[in-house]
Amino acid sequence: GDVTTLASAITIAFKTTVIGIGSGAIAYFASKLRRRWFGEYLANLDALMDAILDNIDKRDERLK
Repeated sequence: GDVTTLASAITIAFKTTVIGIGSGAIAYFASKLRRRWFGEYLANLDALMDAILDNIDKRDERLK
């Protein structure tokens, strides 16, 4: 067959594979980063809610 066309097709296939792997890696690390951000956010939100509920409990005990 036509070796030039085959070489061109293989080059394109290799480049698209590399681009696909690269974009997959970027998406993976972005999701890991977002998961860490959301975990920290939820931990802070949990601590804030605990503090609010403790203050409400203390206020209710003082009013009794």
